[in-house]
Amino acid sequence: MSEPAGKLSQLKSTLKNPRELLRTLLMLDDTNHSIALGTAIGMAIGLTPTVGIQMIIVVVVAFLTHKLFHFNRMAAIVAVYVSNPITMIPLYWFLYKVGACFVESNVTHEEFAAIFTYNGLGEWWETVVALVVKIGWPLLIGTAIVAPIGGLLTYPLMRWLLHYLKPPRTAESPAEQSSAESSSVTASSSAPASGDDSSSVAAASAEPKPS
Repeated sequence: MSEPAGKLSQLKSTLKNPRELLRTLLMLDDTNHSIALGTAIGMAIGLTPTVGIQMIIVVVVAFLTHKLFHFNRMAAIVAVYVSNPITMIPLYWFLYKVGACFVESNVTHEEFAAIFTYNGLGEWWETVVALVVKIGWPLLIGTAIVAPIGGLLTYPLMRWLLHYLKPPRTAESPAEQSSAESSSVTASSSAPASGDDSSSVAAASAEPKPS
């Protein structure tokens, strides 16, 4: 098995266990702000009806915003899996019901679940059409409300968890190592000069004083 495939398989097995998912986020080697922001962005994307292309959306968002701010991409990819084939229908139903509070719609839960049952590419296209025609507006409005709120709530919660549960960083960062090396070089280069000065002082004191 290739290394990328192995990492993807390990990530999928991790996502099946919420504790392992949290542990993965806590073990990321990045600042608390970057990890929390990545988790918040991933959560907001995960709370949209875009199962199947959410990782692509994370990459696109990272590309479009890399000059504005930095967020941990792995944290975002982990967080998008809040919506998956198991949670998809309950999550989308919740989004639909929130939107139905603002737009009239009378789709039952059974009809809603049937929309997401398909086999093959042809039926998948019928599912997409049904999403747009039958529940498009309520689902869209519900998503526009729930996704930003979910992302905004995730950031402070993740910052709190990282502050109290993240293991302390023991290894020095590259910047810290570079600074330490520079200090060492500076100290070693100044040491001989100090020695020469001491020798000069000693020699001067040893010279005989004129009578």
